[in-house]
Amino acid sequence: MISRKIVSIGVRSILAVGIFVAPACAPLRLPYKVGGPAASREGVELAVSRQSCTQNVDPDFSGQDLVEEVVEVQVRNATPNPLKVQRDAFRLISPDGYGLKTMTWRAIDPLPLNGGETKSFELRFMTRGLLQCTREMKLDPDAGVRMNGRPIELGAVSFQPSRAL
Repeated sequence: MISRKIVSIGVRSILAVGIFVAPACAPLRLPYKVGGPAASREGVELAVSRQSCTQNVDPDFSGQDLVEEVVEVQVRNATPNPLKVQRDAFRLISPDGYGLKTMTWRAIDPLPLNGGETKSFELRFMTRGLLQCTREMKLDPDAGVRMNGRPIELGAVSFQPSRAL
């Protein structure tokens, strides 16, 4: 009798954890639309290769949906010089022009990139009311890609996570 109750409580606990964690584990997939890679005159390219967008409607916050956007970014260094990528400098630009800071763990740590190397990394953004998964967003590297201590001028990469129904 007691062992059945323990098993029952254990199963309920696992289900409860799964319900809360599952939305955060949405698989990354190709964006519905992507504007293509941004390229610098030095030969550095920045692209959004995959993404995941989760939009949760909350009846207590009408029009203020909670949106989590995870972006897989690919940086290609076609130069012989090493780069440093400051992931915390990247901003996700909303359709209204607001720049959201990343919430990625350890984004403050620079990511080194040797000459001729390509690396991918993920950035996580979350907001209430500024984004919609069916509207265009832009990933702006700002001054986040640096060569010899100077920022490389790269444009923003536009993409739309999913199509409107």
